[in-house]
Amino acid sequence: MFECRKVRRGFTLVELLVVIAIIGVLVGLLLPAVQSAREAARRMQCSNNLKQIGLALHNYADAHKKFPASTRGYGGCVGNAVNGEIKNMNGLVALLPFIEQQSVYEQFNLDEAFSVNPGAYQRATGTLVGNPVTNGNAALASLIMQAFNCPSDNNPAIGRLSGGAYGPGTGFVGAATNYDFIAGVGSEFSTCNSYASTSSTTKRMFGGDVNTRMAEVLDGLSNTFMIGETTKSWVNGAASAWSYRGWVMNGIDPYYSAANGGINVWHQPWIHPDWQSPPYVPVRGRPRSWWCAAASLHPGGCHFTMGDGSVQFISESIDTPTLMRLTMMADGQVVSFPN
Repeated sequence: MFECRKVRRGFTLVELLVVIAIIGVLVGLLLPAVQSAREAARRMQCSNNLKQIGLALHNYADAHKKFPASTRGYGGCVGNAVNGEIKNMNGLVALLPFIEQQSVYEQFNLDEAFSVNPGAYQRATGTLVGNPVTNGNAALASLIMQAFNCPSDNNPAIGRLSGGAYGPGTGFVGAATNYDFIAGVGSEFSTCNSYASTSSTTKRMFGGDVNTRMAEVLDGLSNTFMIGETTKSWVNGAASAWSYRGWVMNGIDPYYSAANGGINVWHQPWIHPDWQSPPYVPVRGRPRSWWCAAASLHPGGCHFTMGDGSVQFISESIDTPTLMRLTMMADGQVVSFPN
């Protein structure tokens, strides 16, 4: 009698390689969809952060009948500091009680300086009020505030804001923010208390040591930028700190000038590409344009909180005249919102 044996047949090497190749193709097709879904979630969280900041600004305005100043006592400008006092406070601190950060707010010494930029970095004539190193404000500056950070930006919040130009004080580092006030940063940096004398037709919604009111936004709150998005890493300049102002930290200005402005512009024309050898290669996510760039790591544009508290995603291909009119709050040129 013959015994029947069942022959077991395994995969050949060729079959195994074919299966692996098919799995690789499927993963390759699926990965972009997964990445796109993740970015969509991050973008939604970023939009929500800006929405909460918009609500905080309106709640602040309801409580105080005016908006907070973008800066208090900036010492990096040229001229006389307002009231002769240098404090270098970022106005975002004033919003802490309205974004459920009352406990952090109460730890700040609001009557004294938030940072000190020694030597040539402190150009204003005035007296530094207190010492941020000893009054505790420099230490608080290192707190990473998730409400002020975009999850799409993988640049670290801590690391760049240190030293005499960008740090809050000797031995301390600051935490960066992805969101800041829309301001006329060129004049804010060059001339102390410039917002008070700026023409109403070119004013942004915010300025140093000045509290604007909703009624002053003549072009309509829904047609005017209030808060902008930027990255946590700049090439010229370091970043924007959420609690204090350092060298070239004055806010965000999407329309810096007719020649230099825009969204997600990683290298502006006025910075000549061949001024160094080898020539500089622009890096996405690290603006080397001007120190107040509107930028993000979202594909295609960045977010803005409008004066009415709504959040809009503005394409990086927006034309310059429309961008200018959305940036100004009372130029009389009301525009239809770009699609």
